Amino acid sequence: MIGDEQRLQELAGEWKSVRQSQIVQWESSLRALTRETTDIKATGRWRTGRRTLLEVLGVHHLELRLVACLAWVMRPEGHHGLGDQVVRGMFETLGVPFDPAARVDVTVEETRYTASGVRTRADMVIRVGGFCVLIEAKVNAGQHGDQCARLAKLWADEAATLVYLTEDDRGHDAPGGWARLTWRDIAELMAPLPASASAGARDFWETLGGGGFAMPDDRTRFYLRHWRQIDEWSALRHEAVKEVEAAVELGLEGLNPAILAEADQGWFTEGAFSTYELTRPSWQLGALQAAIALQWHGPGLLTDGDTTWPYVGVRVSSAKSLSRDPLARNLTEKLEKHAADVGWTHSQIARGWLWWRFVKPTGSDEDLASLTENCRSALEDGWRALSGPIDSVFETAEKLGDPDTA
Repeated sequence: MIGDEQRLQELAGEWKSVRQSQIVQWESSLRALTRETTDIKATGRWRTGRRTLLEVLGVHHLELRLVACLAWVMRPEGHHGLGDQVVRGMFETLGVPFDPAARVDVTVEETRYTASGVRTRADMVIRVGGFCVLIEAKVNAGQHGDQCARLAKLWADEAATLVYLTEDDRGHDAPGGWARLTWRDIAELMAPLPASASAGARDFWETLGGGGFAMPDDRTRFYLRHWRQIDEWSALRHEAVKEVEAAVELGLEGLNPAILAEADQGWFTEGAFSTYELTRPSWQLGALQAAIALQWHGPGLLTDGDTTWPYVGVRVSSAKSLSRDPLARNLTEKLEKHAADVGWTHSQIARGWLWWRFVKPTGSDEDLASLTENCRSALEDGWRALSGPIDSVFETAEKLGDPDTA
C-alpha cells in the first residue's frame, strides 16, 4: 500500500514536471508568434475590418447607392477613367449591338405607369444607338410581386433587353425572359482596371469583389502556418473563463454576514449575463427598482471588449425609459458623490447602471485570488457607502409622492 502511494506521488510529480515544461514551450512559442505578427502588422500586411471606403461608410449593401455607382461607371465620360469599358462589356455580354460612336444615355429610377395608374420604377435604363438595356438591381432582396412582369410590359415598346442583377448565384432565379448577372460580373467587366482608373473606380471594383480574393492575405497565411498551436491555445480560454467565474462566485460566497443580514440578496441570469444583487424591499417605488449589483457577461470574459471583467455598481430596472424616469435621474444625481468615494465613476443610465466600475485582478491577470477578494470588497464597500443614501432617496420620494422633488 505504501508503495502504491509512493508511486502515485512520483507520477504526480512527473505530470507536474511535464506540464511545467509544456507551459514553458507554449510561452516561448507565443513570444515567437507575437514577434511574427508584429512584423506583419508593422509592414501593413495584417489587415482587418472594412476593405473599401464604401464599406467603411456602410453603403456597400444599400441598393440605391450601388446603383448610383454603377450608373457612374456606365457613363463613358465620367471621371472614373474607364471610358466605355463597362457599358461596352455589358452590351457584348448580353449580345446587344454596341456602337462606340453612339451616345450612351443612362438614367436611374426611370418611372412609368400602368394603365391602371400603378407606378413602376426601373432601377437603371441604358440606351445606346437605338438599343435599350433595363436593369433591375437587387441587394439582399428578391423581386416583389409582379414587379418584373410590369417592367417588361412597360418597356416593351423599346424591345428592352432585361437584366436581373443580384448579389450571387444562390437563391435568386431570374424571371423568364430576363438575363442573369451578378455584382461580381460587374467587377469582372471593370477588369483589368486601366492605369487611368480613378481611386473611386478602384474602390467600387474592390467593393464588388474585384481582386484580392484569389489568394489568401498574410494574416490568413499566418493562421495556416500555425493553426494547430492556435487551436490548442484557444481551447484554454474555456477553462480560463470557468476559473474566472468560479473566482467571482467564491468572493460572493464570503460576503460579510452583517451585510447579508441587512440586505435581500440573490442571483439571476438574463441571457448570457449573470448578476448578483444586494437590495432592500424599500428600494422599489412604482416601476423602478434599485440594487447594488455585480454582473458579468460569460462570452465576453477575457476578450478584448467592454465585458473583459465583471463590473459592480448601482443597477436600476424599470418598465419605463430610465433616461426619462425622474427617480432614476434623481438617484444618479444624489449618489454621484458617494459612488465616487468607492471609485464608481462610470454612468450609463440608459443601460440601467447609474454608477459603476470594473472589478479586475490586482497586478497580473492570472491572480484570480485577488479577483475573488476584489469582488467581495467591491460589493461590501459599495453597500457601506451607498445603502444609506439610497434609503434616503427612496424615503424622501415616497413621502413626497413626487420623484421630481425628491
